[in-house]
Amino acid sequence: MTTKHEDARKIVEHISAGYPERVLTVYLQPIMDMTNGRCLGAEALVRGLVEGKVIPPDRFIAELEQNSDICKVGVYVLQSALLFAKEHGLHQERHFMLSSNFSPVEINDRTTVEKIKKVAEACGYPVNKITIEITETKIPLSAQGRENARWLQQNGFVLAWDDISHPDDLNKNGHEFCSNVIKLDRSLLNKESLPLAKEIIQACKRNKLQLVAEGVEYLWQREWLLEQDVTTCQGYFYSPPVESRTFAQRYRYSSEETSH
Repeated sequence: MTTKHEDARKIVEHISAGYPERVLTVYLQPIMDMTNGRCLGAEALVRGLVEGKVIPPDRFIAELEQNSDICKVGVYVLQSALLFAKEHGLHQERHFMLSSNFSPVEINDRTTVEKIKKVAEACGYPVNKITIEITETKIPLSAQGRENARWLQQNGFVLAWDDISHPDDLNKNGHEFCSNVIKLDRSLLNKESLPLAKEIIQACKRNKLQLVAEGVEYLWQREWLLEQDVTTCQGYFYSPPVESRTFAQRYRYSSEETSH
């Protein structure tokens, strides 16, 4: 039986060697319209997979960011999610957006950013239905990274900043490259942090930025967000991240819906 440390080591070693498919799997979490319960899209989330065990990303992502092998992860996750969505015809559903996370390390790297575009083209997936989520970390976007982000936008991708937990985050990052979407961090959906959440929501409205609330778990959170005119969310109130086949069973649109 392997230890948690050994599991993480195996994941890092396989990714470093260029074989992410051997140790990674992709889960999907639905993005929901809180006004009617309709699934508007999905966020692709990476998980480690060692000997049938699912390993949370916080056990291996930081090390991959440190040695830049994270650049072998994001494109793999995006490609896997796009192929799944294409297989199930989700690219034809006009409301369905597919989101995938990328570290600032990846966005700072021009080769990785160009691969994002190539993968979308190879999958035949419309880029205007792909959201590239840049994770808020201690690692900043470089000048090259900001240029790369703008380049993605210019090529039709939707850009989002993930894990925004303070108005200063929004001021620092939200307008560096005119992101389209702000992801409100789950940490703000407790009663003590609601004033901060409201400040971010109001700033998004002023700047005409779409906002998605993360980590919605309780009815009162849903109701509070709706009172603030926030209608889009993801969280356990609706569904945890699930395997792709489970997502397909629960949220796949009928051919009749897709044709409209």
